[in-house]
Amino acid sequence: MQKRKDLIEVAKVFFKLGCIGFGGPAVHIAMMEEELVRKRNWLSHEHFLDLIGATNLIPGPNSTEMTMHCGHERAGWKGLIVAGICFILPAVIITAFFAYVYQKYGKLPQVEPFIYGIKPAIIAVIVSPH
Repeated sequence: MQKRKDLIEVAKVFFKLGCIGFGGPAVHIAMMEEELVRKRNWLSHEHFLDLIGATNLIPGPNSTEMTMHCGHERAGWKGLIVAGICFILPAVIITAFFAYVYQKYGKLPQVEPFIYGIKPAIIAVIVSPH
């Protein structure tokens, strides 16, 4: 029963972080530290830093990997899967929504000036130094 409760808690926390976590991996990891170490005491600060170190050794998206590490620590291999899915799902849904809206309405004359104004901003974000 406790494992099921832990899985539900993992799902809620990482879905919330997936919905409100904008700003890239550094922001995601800072939000995880706040939520999991300070508020919920799931992990000690030292163990959280060890997980960040392990995450940095593995190629790929750091915040997603960190999510899965933390989910695994809380609820085992099922927690790893649930945390990963719940963290990624909001971004997938938001991206799919914008892609659908762009595909459906992007060529309408009323929308083209808006899209024309967005393109320079997107290019500036892409080419700006991080």
